[in-house]
Amino acid sequence: MSSNDVSPESVSDVFRHYSKGFLTNVFTSFYWSHMDVRCRYRRSIIGPFWETINMLVMIMGMSFVSSAIFSVSMMGMLPYLGLGIIFWSVISTSINDGSACLIGNSDLIKNSNLGIGNFVGRTVFKIYITTAHHTLIYVIGLIFLDININMITLLAIPGILLLFLNSLWVVPTLALICARYRDLEMIVKNLVMLSFFVTPIFWNSDVVRSNRRFIVDYNPFYYYLEIVRAPLLGEIPDLKVYIVVILLTLFGYLLLTVTYSRMRPNLAFYV
Repeated sequence: MSSNDVSPESVSDVFRHYSKGFLTNVFTSFYWSHMDVRCRYRRSIIGPFWETINMLVMIMGMSFVSSAIFSVSMMGMLPYLGLGIIFWSVISTSINDGSACLIGNSDLIKNSNLGIGNFVGRTVFKIYITTAHHTLIYVIGLIFLDININMITLLAIPGILLLFLNSLWVVPTLALICARYRDLEMIVKNLVMLSFFVTPIFWNSDVVRSNRRFIVDYNPFYYYLEIVRAPLLGEIPDLKVYIVVILLTLFGYLLLTVTYSRMRPNLAFYV
């Protein structure tokens, strides 16, 4: 152990330090992230809806290409692909922004007593504020596309909540690990980019042959997408989807506890 290393924290210390930053200052974190979004689009007439427009253009373009490649109707492809891209942006941004969360706030970490949860909340809320603007795309889809809306659609609420809970462990875990091992940030971003192509976003999982089904079955991102996308398309997700996501969530918080207890005391030396 190097002279700079500090002993790992207990589980109670982990919860206390993490909650100090996030749970007790949740409104501060939300306001902080809200101001980040406002400052980014200062003096812009359209503001953060530029990201919504960019995503809408991407959805239209990819739907056109995918419908031509897979010989399916573009109108039938739009809802599936559109929701896939919207929620993939939540997942990928949680991972990418999470890996740079603490490195980008190194000055504040060294010169203040703010808990890590403050920076986690700032990152996570900013992601979901941006995603909230993208609901306009779904509303447009309801008007112009044949999307089946019923009571099943309400199942998207627990799905979104599970996504949010997973963001709360993904961001700090990756932030700590990538602060300690700087090269991992770029490795993570490359893996996320690769995962986009092997996850059923612009292609339907039903087209995968049985001997290649492992691409879907062992892809955790598929389950995170399906738990939200299926209800918004008027379909009930398989029970397996909920089981996998809940198990991954529990495992994630266990991983966060171990990572946080070992790395948080040395954070000032990492950043």
